[in-house]
Amino acid sequence: MPTETRIITFTNAEIKQAIAHYCVKTGRLAANSGIAALTFANESELSATFEPAPAGPKVTFQESEIAAAVLLHCKERGIPIARRAIKTLQVAKDAVMLTLTMPA
Repeated sequence: MPTETRIITFTNAEIKQAIAHYCVKTGRLAANSGIAALTFANESELSATFEPAPAGPKVTFQESEIAAAVLLHCKERGIPIARRAIKTLQVAKDAVMLTLTMPA
């Protein structure tokens, strides 16, 4: 059975923006806050740790929250994402890739 795969690539700056916006939407950061430093780990599961600006305690997001931030970013930018697509995230050196796989 054929499948369709689509990859959407986001720069680190776009991911910072997406996570910061998600944090404001979910009440984790104040509206005038931002992200000073963002690091990714890909041990058993993808995670992202960031330092809020102005200074505060570090916050760690698991893969599901990173995906939620990316999907919210796509929705607000008008980037179409199929609901039934299988969504996976991968981190490259200077980008995050959202892979969408749709069974035909």
